[in-house]
Amino acid sequence: MPSRRGVGSVQVMIDLAQEHGLSIAQCLQQTGISPAQLADPTTQVEASQELQVIDNLVRALPGVKGLGLQAGMRYQLSTLGIWGFAIISSATVRAAIDVALRFADLSLVLAKYSLHEDEDSAEFHIDIAHIPAHLRQFVLERQFLITLLLIRSMMSEQIIRPRDIYLTVDTLPFTQMPAIIQESRLHLGASANRLVFDRAVLDRATPQANAATAQFCVRQCEELLDQRKQQSGFAGQVRALLLAHIGQMPSLQAAAQHFNMSPRTFRRRLDDEQASFRALLEETRAGVAMELLATAQLSVESVAERMGYAETASFIHAFKRWTGSTPGKYRAAQARLSS
Repeated sequence: MPSRRGVGSVQVMIDLAQEHGLSIAQCLQQTGISPAQLADPTTQVEASQELQVIDNLVRALPGVKGLGLQAGMRYQLSTLGIWGFAIISSATVRAAIDVALRFADLSLVLAKYSLHEDEDSAEFHIDIAHIPAHLRQFVLERQFLITLLLIRSMMSEQIIRPRDIYLTVDTLPFTQMPAIIQESRLHLGASANRLVFDRAVLDRATPQANAATAQFCVRQCEELLDQRKQQSGFAGQVRALLLAHIGQMPSLQAAAQHFNMSPRTFRRRLDDEQASFRALLEETRAGVAMELLATAQLSVESVAERMGYAETASFIHAFKRWTGSTPGKYRAAQARLSS
């Protein structure tokens, strides 16, 4: 289970709790997270702090069934950052799983994933044995929904369904069973959490498969991991921060606060490396957008959404500022060059 993660996942829990009448103060009890840190998208928290938030919710809302399911439904692909993009752009289901496991330290997951194969089956295990017993129902429900989100995002309309689903919980209180698992055999009260597929599924191509996009996303994941390990080159660290928050880019003030600096010191550190925050921001946004437009089978609207733009028109305007071309014209030009 990755230890450090963005505060976005905690914010999802807070939003859910507030809908059930809890205050931010109740949610943050004993976490060491302040309301100011919660409002800063660049804040990094420990997995133990997120578990404490979940503990606070579970204890305060004992009568709410399916609380983890409600949380899982709130996640979007953009919440998962470059890790999620790397998964859905992989060439095959097997490659996507390999990427998910290889870069798990960049994810927001609390469970531990693993893949097990035999002659005709492929089992995707979701291990929650390390989670405190009274929180396992919530964590498993939430992780199960996030897993289904990744499968849907990766396969688009070409739905792949688990043949069998084994879950250690005794109840799975959906108000309506998701279409993706309606035909799966569900086994509750099992000894382990596992999704069982026909082994042939692993070699299926994904609708968004593209070698260039996959290579780009994996390279970004590798750079993020390197930055976390080495923490060298301040401009590189800032760029890694931006890549980790593709759907919600931080402001200069928020980025400076992330590094425990004043905005003035933050600017000076970048100046020392002949860099600027604005340039890094534009470079990161433009680079990701151009790669997705040129090599992924996504509409301009989908790219805009995954880049964190509420309005497609705002994305088109920004893209034209970055490149001098509209997204549609840029994609057409790239298609001609590759044909």
